[in-house]
Amino acid sequence: MVRQRSAKPSSAGSIPAVASNFPTPPGFDFPATVESHGWYRLAPFRWSREEGILRRRERFGRRTVDLVITSVPGAISVAPSSPVSRAELEPRIRRMLQLDVDVSGFVEMSRHSPAHAWIERAGFGRLLCGTSVFEDAVKIIATTNTTWGQTVRMVELLVAKCGRGGAFPEPADVVRFDEAELQADCRLGYRAKTIRALSAGIVSGAIDLDAVSDARQSTQDLFRSYLTLPGIGPYGAAHLLAMDGRHDFIAVDSEFRRFVRETYHGSRRISDVAMLRRYARWGRWKYLAYWSELWSSVADRLQPMRGGDK
Repeated sequence: MVRQRSAKPSSAGSIPAVASNFPTPPGFDFPATVESHGWYRLAPFRWSREEGILRRRERFGRRTVDLVITSVPGAISVAPSSPVSRAELEPRIRRMLQLDVDVSGFVEMSRHSPAHAWIERAGFGRLLCGTSVFEDAVKIIATTNTTWGQTVRMVELLVAKCGRGGAFPEPADVVRFDEAELQADCRLGYRAKTIRALSAGIVSGAIDLDAVSDARQSTQDLFRSYLTLPGIGPYGAAHLLAMDGRHDFIAVDSEFRRFVRETYHGSRRISDVAMLRRYARWGRWKYLAYWSELWSSVADRLQPMRGGDK
């Protein structure tokens, strides 16, 4: 019996990956979402404003896949370097770009505030997130009590040391190293202890991150739930809530105090209650209203927003 040879050339290799498109909500702006805060400068994200391309490496099972993310009319297009099922890809992309977050209420309120008139034109309102709560929690821990340049370096080193193939590490990837090694090689300082404790708790089952971040909780309960995570205080919990699209809380930290005093009170000392009262009218959008003001004041120092947006 003579075997027929396959018509597929031996050099053909694997089936090429096909880009997937994910519809975007009304008013969605890709560059404004990417540049909504400093995450776009943290590994494994790589952002090119000139090309309008967001790149990152993502782990799917045992494979590390390069993702090229762009905007097309009415959708986000994601081209993987090797085939990835839509079912695997979609939840990560939707979380990363907050495609399920409805910010229309915030946009409507901004129309009546001269200081926020730029928001609708710029398409501002959604925040760039990691593809997991774990990634965002670790990055938030890396922003505490340090400079932004040091945060960028810490995350870069953590991804290089613990991540597989340049993807953001999973908890099991972090616990392969002890606290001293993480501290020395990733320049995490005291954060090595909390990041490893968070990772070890998830790996051991002592921390059920799915339960902690369960979206069925009220915002108050979710805030309290996030406070149970190692290294996450009120600032971190409020920021994690914002990454869930919940902006009810403003964590009063040194940056909030500095910004409000310098912007509205000539650097005079003023009570925390009085500072928070300034944003009370925004209701469930308090944090986003504050963040839009803060971000518009610092974004140009990191990388200028597009002309006319702000």
